[in-house]
Amino acid sequence: MIYTVTLNPSIDLYVGLEEIELGEKNYVQSERTLPGGKAINVSRVLSSLGIPTIATGFVGGFQGQFIKDWLHNEDILIDFVEMDAVNRTNVTIFENHRETSIHFPGPNISSDEVDELLFYLSRVREGDTIIFGGSVPPMQENMDEDIYDRLLSVAKANGADFVADVPSQYLLNMVKQEPLLIKPNGYDIAKIFDANIKTKFDYIPYGKKLLEMGAKNVIISYGANGSMLFSKDKVYESNEINDGREIINTVACRDAMIAGFLANMAKDIDPVKAYKMAVASASATARVLDLPDRDLIIDMLDYVEIEEIEEKLS
Repeated sequence: MIYTVTLNPSIDLYVGLEEIELGEKNYVQSERTLPGGKAINVSRVLSSLGIPTIATGFVGGFQGQFIKDWLHNEDILIDFVEMDAVNRTNVTIFENHRETSIHFPGPNISSDEVDELLFYLSRVREGDTIIFGGSVPPMQENMDEDIYDRLLSVAKANGADFVADVPSQYLLNMVKQEPLLIKPNGYDIAKIFDANIKTKFDYIPYGKKLLEMGAKNVIISYGANGSMLFSKDKVYESNEINDGREIINTVACRDAMIAGFLANMAKDIDPVKAYKMAVASASATARVLDLPDRDLIIDMLDYVEIEEIEEKLS
């Protein structure tokens, strides 16, 4: 079974305006409200691709009920820890071909709620995969700020694989525990390694380094221009996808890429085939306002080209 763990879910409010006038009243031209959270998005895309998951994490209040109801309506299994606080609401403004996001820190999580999630994940076994995704909400007790390390200890003790799509300050510790996949973007690489990236090929030594540190597969993305897969002794590059459709949404592309990779790995352990599905899933997501359905993802596969760009990692 695949478990997706979202520690800081949200309601995501998306609004469209022609142009923001600071200090003035602005009128919204379009709006939509969706459940938010990196690992939640992974569950939703995997569901579209016919792969079952169980979504867990912390939910509470009206916002938490909204999230649960939405996932239930998409036939996604849910088993969240109910908290006393309410989930956050984030806002993304689409204006003049720009995206401006306003993200709240999230509710305070109690030690009892942390312990409940740790106990829940003690059920995972060898053959299961856990996706850890997104930010860590404020903790009432300082000792709980290492929650990712504690959750990971449970997963490893029970023999489960895991995927880490977490903020850069947590990533290096998790890499040492041999994740099935990590998915940093260019900003993450620059921050983690204090790197000066001028061209996409500057990412190569850092992708290699993450493999050496323990990751089994690494995908580094750099926006619409493509991405690279680092796997075993090889490096692969995806092309820039040009299918004639406009890119209208980049919010969940990273999450969709993880889902596409896992969907293929669940059926075929070839990481290159999984990478192609990952690129198709991310590209399809960029062309819709929410998340793509299976048909669009499969259609996008025809536009994805994967090329090996190094014979051997040295």
